[in-house]
Amino acid sequence: MLFDAVGLGALNMDQLHMVERIAGPDEEVFVRSILESCGGSAANTIIGLARLGLRTAFIGKVAGDREGSILRENLKGGGVADYVAVSDEGRSGRVMGFVDPQGNRALYVDPGVNDTLSMDEVREEALKTRLLHLTSFAGSGIRVQREVLGVIDDSVTVSLDPGHLYAERGASELEGILERTDILLVNRRELEILTGSPDPAMASAELGVDVVVMKMGSEGVRAFDGSEVMVEALETSCRDTTGAGDAFNAGFLYAWLSGHGLEVSCLFGNYMASRCIEGYGATSSLPGREALEVLEGYLRDTYQEKRGDSGK
Repeated sequence: MLFDAVGLGALNMDQLHMVERIAGPDEEVFVRSILESCGGSAANTIIGLARLGLRTAFIGKVAGDREGSILRENLKGGGVADYVAVSDEGRSGRVMGFVDPQGNRALYVDPGVNDTLSMDEVREEALKTRLLHLTSFAGSGIRVQREVLGVIDDSVTVSLDPGHLYAERGASELEGILERTDILLVNRRELEILTGSPDPAMASAELGVDVVVMKMGSEGVRAFDGSEVMVEALETSCRDTTGAGDAFNAGFLYAWLSGHGLEVSCLFGNYMASRCIEGYGATSSLPGREALEVLEGYLRDTYQEKRGDSGK
């Protein structure tokens, strides 16, 4: 089988604590409620793509514990093919998150066995895909991503969301990965940390990646592919920003794989992110294929009016 998209990254159980505010040093803040949900940046994006109807799979590693079982069942329940290795020892990854009423969050990551994934645990059939989506490991898991990039077919599109963890490594340490990356998905701060440049256009050109997409939350998104587009965010009611960037990635990558251009892909990304933050957790509010009809109608009306198209 040829997959449309395969994810490779950390798998984590998210424990979200709803608090009155994010505590500072030596402060005490009450927890109002706790929500447990499945996470991992690449997994969130791949689940989003599966809900939109793509053939997807995920490569990662968990322990043989309760959390590992839940994480694998979550992938299967989301329609994602399971290529997850299971360790006999250790614990599955987890993230402790603290979310205030405005949706702001602070995250603490326990990687567990994520970084022990080895190349001999990556099954060959999982690499037969149109797109490979990479996100960060907390430690040495990056070595497997480098090995995978060395064996996948040249026709495979590679997307990378480095997150803060990989951005801090700097462009020089990510050089081999960036050279094979076709689409880089970052936020403003990550792009600056990655390159050392506060100018997004200059930073994007410096990286040498074909497409650089800079997510700016409520300010929308700027993207560069030799030219530049700016798309405003959609108005919505924010409950929790957890997974918003991953949801954007799902929307963007779906549109890109469907043949849409940079601007349309950014708009679809914004749409998916706006739906994500309406609920709690990374994937609970992500829409299914009904989103395609809504989006296509919106795009048709908006872009025909904007460009004066005749509809032919």
